[in-house]
Amino acid sequence: MNSIEAQKRSIAERVALNHQLLKNKYWTLPVRDTVHLNFQPIGRGQRSSYLCGQWVGISVCKNIEGHKDVFVDGVDFTGKVAVRNNHLWCNARPCPICFIRGYSTRRARSMVGRLDEGVKLGFGAVEHVVVSPPVCDRDLPEPVLRQKCADALADRGCTGHAAIFHGYRPDKVDPVLVWSPHYHALGYVEGGFDRCRECSHDRGDCEKCATGFKGREVRGFKKDGYLVTIKGKRRTVFGTGFYQLHHSTIRLGVKRFHVVTWWGNVSYRKFKSVKVKADSPCPACEGEMTKSIHMGCRYIVKDVGSPDYVSLFPDFEFDVSGLPNYVDRVGDRYG
Repeated sequence: MNSIEAQKRSIAERVALNHQLLKNKYWTLPVRDTVHLNFQPIGRGQRSSYLCGQWVGISVCKNIEGHKDVFVDGVDFTGKVAVRNNHLWCNARPCPICFIRGYSTRRARSMVGRLDEGVKLGFGAVEHVVVSPPVCDRDLPEPVLRQKCADALADRGCTGHAAIFHGYRPDKVDPVLVWSPHYHALGYVEGGFDRCRECSHDRGDCEKCATGFKGREVRGFKKDGYLVTIKGKRRTVFGTGFYQLHHSTIRLGVKRFHVVTWWGNVSYRKFKSVKVKADSPCPACEGEMTKSIHMGCRYIVKDVGSPDYVSLFPDFEFDVSGLPNYVDRVGDRYG
C-alpha cells in the first residue's frame, strides 16, 4: 500500500474526529512527498486528549437588527439570533480536533495585538505579503530559507512582518499536496502599498519607479529570483492570520519549531507583545456573544465529529408560544 493510500485512511480517521475538516479541501488532501518527511501540515497528528473538542455550552448574539441581510458561510441570519457551540480546545498544532479553533485562533489573536501596536506606532497599514523562493532554493534548510525570504522582504521595503511558514501547495493536476515552501507575511510596507494598488500605468513601467513597492519588486526579482507579491486589501488582520495559520506547516521532532517568526520593526527585540482580550465576537455583526442556556425544543448537535455538526447557526429568539429559546447564564459572559 503506497503512502497516499495510507494517508487517505488517516484522513478518514481524522474526519471522524472533526467533521469540519471537510470544509477546506486543503485539510483532507494527502501529501505526495517522500523527501521532506519531517514536515507536516498542522492538524495531521494524534488527538491530544479525550477532553479535546468536549462541548461546554453555547454563546448567543441577540442583535437581530444587526443580522439583517447578513449571510455567514452562505447561511442567512436575517431575523434570527446567532448561536455558537463552545468546546474545550487544546493548543497543540498537530491535534486534528483543536488546530482550527484552538491553536490557529489563539495565535491569530496574539498576532493582532502585536500588529495593531505597530499601526499605533506609525508603521503603516498591515498588508498581506507572499514570498516564494526560486525552485533552486526549495530544498534549503528551513532556517536558511526563512532568512533568505526575510531578506527578500526587507529588500522590497517590508519594514517589519510576521512570517508564517507553508511547506506545501495543492498540486495543479492531481488532488494532492506537493512540496513548495513559501511564507505568508503580515506586516508593513515602506511608503504603503495604496500608491501601487491605485496606479494605472503599464506593468512594464514599474521597474522605472524608484520609490513604489512594485518597482522594488521587479528589480529585486531580477536580482535574487524571489517572488514577493502583495494580496488585496484585507477585511481583518485576524481573519487573514487565522486562515494562513490553519493550513501552515510544522516540523516534526523539533520541540520549539516556530511556525510564526517576527522580523524588522515588530521583532521581539523592538517592543513587547500587547495582550488581546480572548473574546470571540459574533461572526454576523461583530457584536458581543453571551453564554446562554438553551430552553427550546431544537436538537443541538454537540459532537464535532458528527456530519450534522455546525459550529455556528441561526435560530429564532422565541418559540411558537412566545417563550425565549435562549436565556443568558447569569453573571457568565463570553470572554
